[in-house]
Amino acid sequence: MTTTHVLALDIGGTKIAAGLVSSTGEVRAEREVPTDATDPAAVGAALEGLVDDVLADARERGVEVADVVGIGSAGPVDTTTGTVHPVNIPSLRGFPLTAAVAERAGHALGRPAHAVLAQDGQCFAAAEQWVGAAAGAPSVLGVVVSTGIGGGVVLDGRTLTGKSGNAGFISHVGVVLDGERLPGSGALGVVESYASGPAMVRAAQARGWRAGEEADAKALTADAAAGERVPVEVIAAGTRALASAFLSAAALFDLTDVVVGGGVAASGEVLMAPLRAAYAELAVYPHLADVRLVPSQLPRLSGLLGAGRLGWQTLSG
Repeated sequence: MTTTHVLALDIGGTKIAAGLVSSTGEVRAEREVPTDATDPAAVGAALEGLVDDVLADARERGVEVADVVGIGSAGPVDTTTGTVHPVNIPSLRGFPLTAAVAERAGHALGRPAHAVLAQDGQCFAAAEQWVGAAAGAPSVLGVVVSTGIGGGVVLDGRTLTGKSGNAGFISHVGVVLDGERLPGSGALGVVESYASGPAMVRAAQARGWRAGEEADAKALTADAAAGERVPVEVIAAGTRALASAFLSAAALFDLTDVVVGGGVAASGEVLMAPLRAAYAELAVYPHLADVRLVPSQLPRLSGLLGAGRLGWQTLSG
C-alpha cells in the first residue's frame, strides 16, 4: 500500500467530479460526469458509478483509501440531515446524499465508510488556504464570483460550517439597506444583487450597453478592459459592493486574506484593480486595511481539493 488518500466528490450544476486527494493536496484518479439536474435516479446512479470507478482504480494501483469521504456541493446544504437543496440542481433537493455516498463507498471498500458534507464555497476557501493563494494563512475568506456569489471562511486552519453547514454564505451579506431585490431569493440589498456577473450585466444594459443583445459577463469585462465607459463604471460599482461585503467579513473574523475566484474574477485586473481600490477606501482601521485581496491560484480541481481537505480534517478530529 502507498500513501493514504481520501475519496472526494465535487457536485455542481454542470458536472459531478470525483477523485482521490492525498494528505499533501495532490489529486489522482479524477473522473467527472455531467450533472443530471432533473432525474434523482440518474444523479444517484452517477454518484455510485463515480465512487465505484475511483475506488476500483485505487485497488488496481494499490492505493490505500481512508474510510471518510469528503463531499462539496452547490448549496444551500443541510449537514444535520446530509442533504442539499441547490437552486440549479432540482434532482438533488432532499436526496440522501451523505448516506448514499457512504453506503456505496463502504460497499466498494469492504468496510464501513462515513461521508462529510460542505457547501462548495467552503471547499473553495479550504483549498485556497491549504495549497492555494492563501496557503497557511490563519484567517481566510474565499469567494467565488460568477453567476452567483459563494464563499467560505477558514479560521485557525479549520473551515467554519455553522449550525446548518452554510457558514460563509456571503451572497446574502447586506450592502444596501432595503436595496434591490435578488431574483430567485427575494433578499433585499445583498451583495449578489450588485456584484454577480448577471447583476452587473443587468446594470450595464439598463444604461444602454449592448441593449437588446444576449450579452454576458465575459463581454462586459472585455469591454471594460477596452476602456468603454459604462462597463468600467458598472464594474466599479459592483466591486465596491463586493468590497463592502469583504469589509464586513474582515471586521467579524479579523481576516488576513480574501481569495477571489470564479468566472467573473477570472477577468483579472479588470475586476481586481477596482476591487482593491474600493476596499482600500472603505477600510479605515489598520487591521482591516492590511487584508490581502488576491485571485485564486488553483486550477479547476479546487472543488475536489477542498472536499478532500474536509475529509482529512475529519480524520484528524
